[in-house]
Amino acid sequence: MLLVIVVILGVMTYRAVRDGQAALENSERAFDRGDLPNAVLYARKAVIAYAPGVPHVRAGVERLRAVAVGAEAAGDLSSARLAWGALRGALLEVRHLRQPLAADLGEADRNLARLSARRSVSAPQEGADTAIRRELARVPGIAAWASALLSAGFLLAISGLGVVALAGVTREGRILPTPFSIGLALFVAGAACWTLAAYQA
Repeated sequence: MLLVIVVILGVMTYRAVRDGQAALENSERAFDRGDLPNAVLYARKAVIAYAPGVPHVRAGVERLRAVAVGAEAAGDLSSARLAWGALRGALLEVRHLRQPLAADLGEADRNLARLSARRSVSAPQEGADTAIRRELARVPGIAAWASALLSAGFLLAISGLGVVALAGVTREGRILPTPFSIGLALFVAGAACWTLAAYQA
């Protein structure tokens, strides 16, 4: 069972690294030819292809920051807001039991609030600031508890299948009632957790 979990995690990490590196390369090519929207799009995809410690995630964050800072310096506030918004969205999307790269998320929030306040010159500044901060405080996506439930459901379902395969059936194909029932119960509990978490997403 432990081997199965390790293999699954290894495959998921490999896929994240492959997809993230490809997205980062596409972002760099778009940036080099001055195509900021696609540079932002692919850098966001690189950040979303998250796995702890992989280098393309940090590179994607730095690419989005570079686009945002450079665009604002050039007076292109729309592209700056696009880049900071893409960074915020990507970091919220990879949130699980904890928020990775929380400092970068805080920086994106502060810059979005500042740029949005500059745009809201027709509204009273205090009211605009309040509305902007309220909007940025909203955290879209699956809640942390639902993410934990999703992970627990996956592990329970895999464990149940493992119990059935390893102890619930003999080599001759005969079902052993007790371990088979335990494995089935684990699988059903995992499927229920998975369904509840998916419903909350």
